[in-house]
Amino acid sequence: MKRIFVYGLLRPGFEGAGLLGDARPLGAATTSGLLYDLGGYPGLVPGDGVVHGEICAVDDTRLPALDAFEDYNPADPAGSLYIRTTVMAWLVASGEAIPVQAYRYNRPVPEHAWIPDGDYARYAAGRG
Repeated sequence: MKRIFVYGLLRPGFEGAGLLGDARPLGAATTSGLLYDLGGYPGLVPGDGVVHGEICAVDDTRLPALDAFEDYNPADPAGSLYIRTTVMAWLVASGEAIPVQAYRYNRPVPEHAWIPDGDYARYAAGRG
């Protein structure tokens, strides 16, 4: 099992959530970074901010489908749109810090597309 921090289209209610299968939800969480609207999907990049999401325990057999959805090729990280990497996340309910896997955007971001509050679900709801 891998713990995955989901902050965008893999969150419940979004189009990629079904790829998580029977993942066990561990709760709302935050991680450090900045979030950008990349035209229909978000991108997390390193930075001095807070990004909101959820942590799920996912069966390792799900990783290839998640990697494909995020355009991550473990054999070619430099050529991948996202990179799955280990980050620290904090569970909102307890404040516990735990290492998780997260998909970080692997390209330059358009500065004008920054999502200041770091919450893509709230941001997307406001657009609709």
